Amino acid sequence: MKKSTDSVLPTDPLHSVKVARNRLVQEGEVPSGVLRSEIEDSWQRSVNAGLNCEAPLDLENLSRDRIDTLQEKNRGLIEAAHPEIKQLVDYFSSDGGLVMLTDESATILKIKGETRHLDSATRYALAPGANWGEELRGTNGPGTAIVNRSPLMIRGNEHFLDSIGYLSCCSAPITDPKGELLGVLDLTSPTDNRDLPPNLSLVQQAVRSIENRMFSGQFQQHIVLSVHSRPEYLRSSWQGMLALELDGHIQAANEQICQLLNRKREQLVGRNLEELFGVRPEVLLTDLHRKGRGQLRTRGGDFYCELLHFPNSFPTTYKAPLKSNRSKPAPAPLNAPPLQELAGQDPRLQKGVRMGSRALSHELPVLIQGETGTGKEVMAKSLHLDSRRNSGPFVAVNCASIPEGLIESELFGYREGAFTGSRKGGMIGRLEQAQGGTLFLDEIGDMPLALQARLLRVLQERTIAPLGGGDEIALDIAVICASHRDLKALVAEGLFREDLYYRLNGVCLRIPAFRDRTDKADFIRYFLQQLTPDGRQIEIASELMEQLLAYHWPGNIRQLETTLRVAIAFMEPDEVEINSCHISDDFLEELNSQGQSAEGNMSFNPVVGTLKTSELLTIQQVLEQNEGNISATATELGISRATLYRKLKQLEGA
Repeated sequence: MKKSTDSVLPTDPLHSVKVARNRLVQEGEVPSGVLRSEIEDSWQRSVNAGLNCEAPLDLENLSRDRIDTLQEKNRGLIEAAHPEIKQLVDYFSSDGGLVMLTDESATILKIKGETRHLDSATRYALAPGANWGEELRGTNGPGTAIVNRSPLMIRGNEHFLDSIGYLSCCSAPITDPKGELLGVLDLTSPTDNRDLPPNLSLVQQAVRSIENRMFSGQFQQHIVLSVHSRPEYLRSSWQGMLALELDGHIQAANEQICQLLNRKREQLVGRNLEELFGVRPEVLLTDLHRKGRGQLRTRGGDFYCELLHFPNSFPTTYKAPLKSNRSKPAPAPLNAPPLQELAGQDPRLQKGVRMGSRALSHELPVLIQGETGTGKEVMAKSLHLDSRRNSGPFVAVNCASIPEGLIESELFGYREGAFTGSRKGGMIGRLEQAQGGTLFLDEIGDMPLALQARLLRVLQERTIAPLGGGDEIALDIAVICASHRDLKALVAEGLFREDLYYRLNGVCLRIPAFRDRTDKADFIRYFLQQLTPDGRQIEIASELMEQLLAYHWPGNIRQLETTLRVAIAFMEPDEVEINSCHISDDFLEELNSQGQSAEGNMSFNPVVGTLKTSELLTIQQVLEQNEGNISATATELGISRATLYRKLKQLEGA
């Protein structure tokens, strides 16, 4: 259908869209010169597809099975986009923002955010499995971005369908290292059709981060360089990226490097580094390992570069550790059970270790949360051994055990003479010790605020400067943190930096308390065999097993390990079953009093009352059994003394 002509383009965008829509409804034609060119072209394609701007939304979505298949097919894209989706949702959901990820055909893979402002039809149409191709829904963010192969913003009634005119979209295509379309990232929010803030640039930045993450993940067996004309943009979402063979042949280039060099991708891929930049690859790699940063010279100017990845499968010729006049201790042998054995049969933990493993494979930080004694450091070791850095060092730092005045020098190291009493020759810090491997920061919630700021800078810039001056050192480490404290609550209280929290929380792996695990019996049997020194097949008497399963385990797996070790030590060489005779007297008293307490509670209160009443009655019963001993009562109940005192006050007021 031919466009009508209107030579006057109103300056008010609200008026422009209103004029265009009226002409479209009355004449069935898209007026020329009234709308922005990309919107006008999209409207025309929508009309040519036979769409009616006044028609309701099509509500046909994929079935659950087909959605699962689609998401599995796009698993790599979904995982790579997860941190950016979370960040955008955290920022925009309070304003009604929705963040969508689609595949290359504009079918929604994931959607997160606030939906209360949507009508029921739109809510159904904005769900996984819904297709937003332009030929089906007319002008819209994901569908039109796919057709144009470029980022765009659609304001309110610039959408072709009237029914979604109360929404505005910022959409940007996601491409793979070959430039092939993978999908679209979209930010949708309610609008009053006025000018929107520059959210499109935030979406584009998020897309660059996603593409860079996928680039690094796809070329694990290649050398990967970060390149930019300005050094402060290295290792950022604006970085150019090159994947090289050891001989310098370029295997892939991202879109940013093409723009920086003003060359098409096909002009870079397949060429040799020396041919393009006049530097032999072995010279550049040696320079990068020695100085941490190198330079590439072109007719258009000089570019800085850093080494993002060097595969373990390559010869070690250029993998020598960074030179230092300080001694670097050799990493100790590391032993930890496989991730599958740690997760056992507990579904939550199985999902957590799977996400943690994939996060490390995509160079994302992992935050482990769990009560004291749940095995956070063991989990960190297993994640390290499961990662591509397993041949590198695993360096653990307990932020709660090192005095505040020493933790900075422990982490960053120092030069000789940096301060009074410093060691002759200086000391290499834990961060540098972890070079090429994994740094585990245990009890990160106890790190002093001033040091948190310095750690954030290190994680952002990936360089460290030891105390006492000298050249900065490029850092290549994976980071795993752990805490038994609620870091979000610490952020709210101003005791932990919010920016550092989001930098560390790439994926949060929550280890459940042992009492909450769904596979306690299987785990106890497995753990018992691991602790048996002579390989005997030891069993636990059924009555004792019932008591162990009912116990609240305030010390978690650490307490379980001690209990089982004591039992094994008390066994005779020919015994193959642990019973109450092999349990220490104090722990046996806890188990027996637990059973008596449970029986007492049942006889004391056979009729089910309120949860609070039952809880207070239990406390009263256990307190009487322990003859008023607060410590013994708190231990038996698995709560702190402070919590017990608080509940006793409730009991007094009841």
